[in-house]
Amino acid sequence: MTNPFMAKSEYDATEYLTPRVSLNRAVMAKCPVKGVEEGLEGRNFTEIFSPGAIVAEMRRVSRYYGVDYSHLPDSLLPRELDKALVSEDVRYRQMAKRIVRKFGNRLGLLLLTLKTGLPENRQARDDWDNRCWDCWRDLETVILLGGLASSILGRCFKEYVRYVFDRAGVKPYHIMLFENGSYLGVMGLGERLMDDNTSSLILDLGQTYFKRAVLTKSDGIVSNINTFDSLPSRYMQIPFEDEGDRLAYAYDLHNYIVNIVSSTYKEASLTTELSDTILISIANYTHSGVLNKTRGGYAKLSQLTDNYAALLEETLSGELRRDIRVKLVHDATATALYFSDIPKSVCITLGTGFGVGFPDIQL
Repeated sequence: MTNPFMAKSEYDATEYLTPRVSLNRAVMAKCPVKGVEEGLEGRNFTEIFSPGAIVAEMRRVSRYYGVDYSHLPDSLLPRELDKALVSEDVRYRQMAKRIVRKFGNRLGLLLLTLKTGLPENRQARDDWDNRCWDCWRDLETVILLGGLASSILGRCFKEYVRYVFDRAGVKPYHIMLFENGSYLGVMGLGERLMDDNTSSLILDLGQTYFKRAVLTKSDGIVSNINTFDSLPSRYMQIPFEDEGDRLAYAYDLHNYIVNIVSSTYKEASLTTELSDTILISIANYTHSGVLNKTRGGYAKLSQLTDNYAALLEETLSGELRRDIRVKLVHDATATALYFSDIPKSVCITLGTGFGVGFPDIQL
């Protein structure tokens, strides 16, 4: 079956993932199994399961166990939850087990909602037709990625997902976990899109950080990866009431990207003969160099040009004094490319929202 979440670019006939795939707009109109947790019906997927929801629960519950997290920012709390699961202090372990059970069950309910496609849930997603629900039904493997899927936390979530499916009497997805996945998008781009016997600069432009690496590919295999320090993402603000402010931030963001890419290329070129092609994973539904105009912090760049990859090529070619080519790829798709040998699978990144990518996409 043709994947209903993919389309073919009118520019070069390559496939790309459309915003239609987003799980962040999904609603659990009807809970697919009773007796797990009440009160979730009618709520958005990201209300039910997200780092923000987990942090809020940690703040609420921790005081009942005499655990004090008031000195820590929200951004560090999910990591503390993983540590608490193996703490020598029984208070931390009990608190962590309570929270992990709740959100592990919730993750199971969300995946079960996708697998079963009950009529009420189909009606709540008016931009999905039956082919979309059939796609989720027919998938066999779900690869969970991101900080919430790593280490002990991820393993616990996996067990609760299985529990929810068993309770419903539904054959579960095969759940795969992948730890230390910070550079999976970089590796996916290298394995699928790099020319053989070359070294290339590859960047992952995320909502929080820019990751940078130089990969070397020999005899069809990525033989070496040299990483650079990650840098903070900047000028990611959304939304804007004033279009002039949005345009100003777009120029600031563009200049920031150009400065990082060009300086990294120059630094890497001191020790490595680099390809003229730069591969970039970006947190945007992009295809053929064109950015989605409405989704995320990078959407504002579409105000500068119809084809952002072409603008980068022109600017970087001047900066680096060579004919640079830029390939932009949706970030979750770039990560999914790493798993292209796993049939009937989907990658779901458990981050600020749900990132979705399909390994069988043809770029």
